[in-house]
Order: sequence, then structure tokens, then C-alpha cells
Amino acid sequence: MENKKDENVSTKNRFTALMLCWFLGFFGVHRLYAGKIGSGFLMMYGTIASVLALLVCTPIGAMCLITMLALVANDFVFLAFGQFKDCYGKLMSSDELYR
Repeated sequence: MENKKDENVSTKNRFTALMLCWFLGFFGVHRLYAGKIGSGFLMMYGTIASVLALLVCTPIGAMCLITMLALVANDFVFLAFGQFKDCYGKLMSSDELYR
């Protein structure tokens, strides 16, 4: 019997992306890992701009950081429930450590 791969499942490890999101989510590292280069760099830029805005004007910077927190929390929930997709539109639902 041949071991057939599911074509709708990403080769990226969901647990790795989940840990990257937990520890480095504000910098978009989990999105870079998934191959979503554009949105990963936008999250990184957004976080840096929010911190700089926080130094200049506290209320605006706080609102920007809360927005970034919402984006990270959204990605974390999608990863936790296996609904996060990589750059090819495939679900990152596999938790296998070794292939």
C-alpha cells in the first residue's frame, strides 16, 4: 500500500508556526515561516511603527499596538485550530515532527 500525501496539507509544521506566533508573533515570523513574505514584513513594520508611535503619542501608539495584538491573536487561534494556510493556500494542519 502506497503512502499517499494529501495535496491540501502544507509541508510546514503547524506546531513550529504556533510557537513562532506565540514568541515572535508581533514581528510576523510565523507568517514568514508560512511563506507569506509580504504580510510578515507588514506585521514587522507595523509593530516597529507602533512602538515608535507609542513613544511620540501614547494613545495612538497604544491603539496601534492593540491592533497588532488582535492580528497576532487571530493568527494564533487559526493556527491552534488548524485553519491557518500557507502561501500556497494549503492548510498547515500537520503536527508531525519527522517526515
